[in-house]
Amino acid sequence: MKTIISSIILSLISTLSFADGHTSGKFNASGMGAWEVNAMNAGKGDMAITYDGIAGLSDDTPDSIFHKSTMHCIGGLTLQAGKFTDETGMCRFDLIDGESVYMKYEGEGTGGSGGTGTFTIIKGTGKYENITGTGFSSRQNLMTKAPGFSTSMNQMSGEYKY
Repeated sequence: MKTIISSIILSLISTLSFADGHTSGKFNASGMGAWEVNAMNAGKGDMAITYDGIAGLSDDTPDSIFHKSTMHCIGGLTLQAGKFTDETGMCRFDLIDGESVYMKYEGEGTGGSGGTGTFTIIKGTGKYENITGTGFSSRQNLMTKAPGFSTSMNQMSGEYKY
């Protein structure tokens, strides 16, 4: 009888310890952003660009940690004949619960049009301190009349675990 009771208690403890309290998930976030741009134009589609900006995001899955978040990204790329393959940068996502998540990314695309890439979630704050994850991103540049700024529609999808 002691063995049965011990087995039941151990089973309950194991179940409670490994219950998924939403510590992992998938996300499909999208939103619009504005980016301050610095450029060195060498002509004929050759440029060096750095940018720093923010975007607001919503997620198709309302219980995703990225739903109703904002992101601040700093990055850069080098265009050759109007194309780039070397975009890199880092973003901080400020989540609705007050915590933050950081990711780094790489991308490629066409200047003035948009691009695609991959990202890796590298760390977070508070309960997300040990968060990890990966995913894909894309953006479509929008027309803007403000000199020194770019606007875009951004989409990010992937998985996370913390």
